[in-house]
Amino acid sequence: MQQAISAGHQTTLDVAKEILHAKGNAFDAAIAAHLAMYIAEPCMASAGGNGFALTRMANGEIRFVDFFCQTPIHKPLLDPLEFYPVDVDFGGDIEVFHVGLGSAAVPGSIAGLFALHRLNGTIPFKDLVAPAIALAKDGVPLSNFQAYDFQLLYPIIQQDESVKDIFFKDGKIKKGGDLIRMPEMADFLDFIAIEGERGFYHGEIAQQIADDSKAKGGFLRREDFEQYQANILDPLRIDYRDKQIFLPNGPSKGGAMLAMTLAQLDDSIASIPNAIRNTQEIIQSEGQIEGYLKHYYPNNNFKLQPGHTNYRGTSHFNILDKWGNAVSLTSTIGEGCGYFIPNTNMHLNNMMGEIFLLPNGAHSWTPNTRMHSMMTPTMVTNKDYKLELITGSGGANRIPYSIAQVLHNLYHRGKNLEESTSSGRVHYQDGKYQVEKGFNYKIQGENVLYWDKQSLYFGGVHSIYQKADSTEAFGDQRRDGVAEIF
Repeated sequence: MQQAISAGHQTTLDVAKEILHAKGNAFDAAIAAHLAMYIAEPCMASAGGNGFALTRMANGEIRFVDFFCQTPIHKPLLDPLEFYPVDVDFGGDIEVFHVGLGSAAVPGSIAGLFALHRLNGTIPFKDLVAPAIALAKDGVPLSNFQAYDFQLLYPIIQQDESVKDIFFKDGKIKKGGDLIRMPEMADFLDFIAIEGERGFYHGEIAQQIADDSKAKGGFLRREDFEQYQANILDPLRIDYRDKQIFLPNGPSKGGAMLAMTLAQLDDSIASIPNAIRNTQEIIQSEGQIEGYLKHYYPNNNFKLQPGHTNYRGTSHFNILDKWGNAVSLTSTIGEGCGYFIPNTNMHLNNMMGEIFLLPNGAHSWTPNTRMHSMMTPTMVTNKDYKLELITGSGGANRIPYSIAQVLHNLYHRGKNLEESTSSGRVHYQDGKYQVEKGFNYKIQGENVLYWDKQSLYFGGVHSIYQKADSTEAFGDQRRDGVAEIF
């Protein structure tokens, strides 16, 4: 069997490939690759961040690893409260994000990596951190896509003087090609390799974050870290044509959204806009998601606990090894809260800073609950239950719809993987259709915005596609995707 990787950064891919060449499996490679993202994709991944992984073992068992963020156990009235707005200029469209330690939830990344290792890792964890340690010391050239994110998030990154030398050069935010070095992260990873996840959640790191949070006006406390755990769950499974699609279960809303969108599609491109619109409108009514999903898939096993959704700052990779193990992993830090964990160079998330997602206002989140996400790592098996497609995307709330359109191109329109990924897309939000260049269907009505080029706005769907006699892998160029088969 051929091995394949698709990812959002060449360094992420290279590290995964290094582990596979060292006779590690896809789980080992995913752990090392996610750690490499801490340096190569620091706006998307961090020990202060979170994620989902859909995994398949060589025996065909598919499991969902939830290492998303958890709200604090208690929600006291804080004075002071470090929670403030920051304007981010997207070039004519300014969005307001809320940052500060009052926006930070309990991060799950470290717990998730150890959960993956316990599930099916074969190489000692200390060996899997070695590539990231080398990258942290030697540096990674900043990609143009990451440099763009640096520019967007400049108002947040500049908040913490301790990382000035990492992200700034001659007083200005670094540009594409500049080296990103994280020397303190090298020591941090060496510590984690020795002490394990307890070193993060039960030791001095958690205590430092809790102390700073209490002093500066955040909600996180030592007990929040001590009670955190990654969850290994059954995936959401749906029948699709003559195939089976495996999706993340709750706390992902993206899996349910993707399933509902697919249920409304036929072979015509005309079916896409309405399917996305109908599903997107359902998202406004969280209590009805399970009911609508049951309408389309009566025997589904979807479960969604109360919570609110984070949409932003995501990246994705897929890995397939020669034994048939596979991992599809999506991660995020939101925008980051402006606080970097001391002595680690790691940016803490701002998952509780999405004011527009909280209908009752700031800090109306429910204590001690998993937050929701639209991240949707996805796997498809054929009629013989053999793994056929591994895919996923970054792209905020566009994620499930971007993936749905790739699946539509593959399975309804008969396109190959590159064509399916590169074709123009459409999205519906806030009463308006956004239509990307290359989407070959004219939508009637006034509330339609046509884009004159393809854009990262419409996601970054990276995939691996196995057919009977060949394997394809493709990284979405909207987000500098890369892929390799070997």
